[in-house]
Amino acid sequence: MPSDQVSALAPAPVFVPKVDPRRLLPPLQPQTRIARPVSTPEYYHASVATSGRTLEVRRENGFCVEGQGQLPAERWQAALDAVAAVNPGARLRMIGSGRKSRWDSDGKPPVLKVLEHCDWDGRSGDRMEAVYETPFPLDTGPTVELVVIHRPDNRSLLVLRSHHAVFDGMGSMHFLQELFRALRGERLLGTNAAFSDVDLMLSVGAKRSTSRHVKTAALTGQPQGDEQGDEWRRISLGKPVKNQLARVAEAIVSFMRQHSPQLPVLIGVPVDLRRHAPGLLSTANYTNMLLVRVNVGEGSEQFRLRLKEMLDQKMEAVYPGILEITKWFSLAQLDRLLSRNEKNYRTKKAIETAVISNLGKQDGSLLSCEGFSTERMFVVPIKGSIFTGMICIGDEVELTINIPKVLASNGRFDAFVAHLLQGLKD
Repeated sequence: MPSDQVSALAPAPVFVPKVDPRRLLPPLQPQTRIARPVSTPEYYHASVATSGRTLEVRRENGFCVEGQGQLPAERWQAALDAVAAVNPGARLRMIGSGRKSRWDSDGKPPVLKVLEHCDWDGRSGDRMEAVYETPFPLDTGPTVELVVIHRPDNRSLLVLRSHHAVFDGMGSMHFLQELFRALRGERLLGTNAAFSDVDLMLSVGAKRSTSRHVKTAALTGQPQGDEQGDEWRRISLGKPVKNQLARVAEAIVSFMRQHSPQLPVLIGVPVDLRRHAPGLLSTANYTNMLLVRVNVGEGSEQFRLRLKEMLDQKMEAVYPGILEITKWFSLAQLDRLLSRNEKNYRTKKAIETAVISNLGKQDGSLLSCEGFSTERMFVVPIKGSIFTGMICIGDEVELTINIPKVLASNGRFDAFVAHLLQGLKD
């Protein structure tokens, strides 16, 4: 959660909870149950849209796999059951609220939904309501769903939905790969860690971070118009190129400066914390975001070098103890305090210019089995901010972009897409 928003919540005088910096991780070993406190990042994700009085939608991951072939529902269900049995993070439910909130893996398992007639084309959020009908109640579950959409010509589109409080991007990839291991009749790897993202961060011992909020502006400038909600689109970028993350960042930097030339650009980059625990297998949310500053007069090279330095110094593992304040509030209170609402959605200041989530190149053979062959993959971007998600299967990079409608209005979404494509071409 943005640190400047957290500080605004703190009663005066501010008490910063002490966090034990010497926390050691338990050894990696097969886990059949997860029962532990909810971490503060998980708690924040869980709070979004819980009050019923804000404009946010539930914080979800959506991983979409397109391919050739159609499997009977019984095969999907058997594979789903097998994967859920050895990955307890797929069965989590939240008990209690605030500082007493806990996870237990005794919740409802993932569910399967097969859609025979769905005209969603996967290129935007238009006509995908049927995909998102199933609610994700955190107190009981389920918090994971596999949607199988049958297409003409013996094709299928798979959508793995999960609540972001329980899965992150690489957790979704682990679950999908497990699903296809089950379909191929291979041994499942399961889960070998039950500790939280905060436990992992504290075990690293990183002390210093330059990842911080500064005054910046949104990618497309100031809000315009009154339309609520978000708009997202998917853009196919073709073959992967060297330094693609930095090149997308360059397009963000140069486009933002057309609207706000005097302010630094602040790009959020989610980082997978699993790199600090080699061999870790889990669906859990082990992602923390770095804020990379690009000053006036700087471009993609400074972004690349600054991000490299932050990763080299393990800055994504720095955990500010003040974030513990979030659990002083109920989920609904936190949602009302931090989310967009009828009064502030036109005026809410930019926390970052944009977020780039790069999930890298994935092996399509790991997401294939007899009767189904994966051809491409994309993610449904997270709502609420300017968020881009990038992933590659084979020789096709798919980029999805979410922009709140007050920031996409007056042709600005089209203008940014054209600017991005031209910049990548150049």
